[in-house]
Amino acid sequence: MGQAGIRGAGAVIETVLRVSAGFGALAFVLATIAVSLGSYGLTRALFSLRADRGQTELASSIVVRISALHALILALVFAQEIVNVRDIKTATAREAVLVGDTFYDLRRYDDAGTREIRAELARYTRAVLYVEWPGLARDKALSEDAWAAWEAAYAGTLSLAPTDGRQEALKDLMIGQVREVSGLRRQRENAGLSGVHTLFLIAAATGVVLTSAAFFTHPPNMQNLFLLSAFSAYTGLVIFFIVAFADPYRPPAPVEPIGFERIYAGEIRALAPPPD
Repeated sequence: MGQAGIRGAGAVIETVLRVSAGFGALAFVLATIAVSLGSYGLTRALFSLRADRGQTELASSIVVRISALHALILALVFAQEIVNVRDIKTATAREAVLVGDTFYDLRRYDDAGTREIRAELARYTRAVLYVEWPGLARDKALSEDAWAAWEAAYAGTLSLAPTDGRQEALKDLMIGQVREVSGLRRQRENAGLSGVHTLFLIAAATGVVLTSAAFFTHPPNMQNLFLLSAFSAYTGLVIFFIVAFADPYRPPAPVEPIGFERIYAGEIRALAPPPD
């Protein structure tokens, strides 16, 4: 498959996913059933007239092996995407905790003297919620506004001049917290850029084709067609979940910045009100 074909397939998948979760799931299921029944029908047309008991036994043995490999691939990739989503949620929650802790540590350090630094952290929180999160879904890129607010807060924290041991300890703590925020931001960005590898989609489609083709020795009665369709529908649903989880900032299964939503209240919200 050429680069143009890969980009075209990716564009079609993104379009399907953006319509609705139900439509996307149905499209994947129907497409997988169509591929499965088409492979079964074509293989049966080519070989069924020469089928004998030896072919049936061999086909059954091949089905077991291909199905096992196919299920293993789906399970491994599905697990990887679930871990990726979990890591984003963990990183975002940790990032929000660090921002909130730094904000209130600045107030403990010097309420009046650190107001502008706290305002930058408030602007950072607002930028993450209203600019960066939609930008990650749209462009898969971090917000320059959020980076500017982070840079200003970091520079302001570095410029603090402690006058006693308590302030010195707070400054060291806050510098470490703000620096860690930068790393967590990169984790969020990298997770959104990973996506589903084209080779996985090829392997998944090939598994469906080969598994279905190996059933050619079984007659196309209602029961067999139903079982083959059920297998294909479930496989299509699993592939849909994998593709959906692979883009954690877009529907149908977007990760929400719950931690930032919770800290964006009180003084933080007052220092950086929501955009109109």
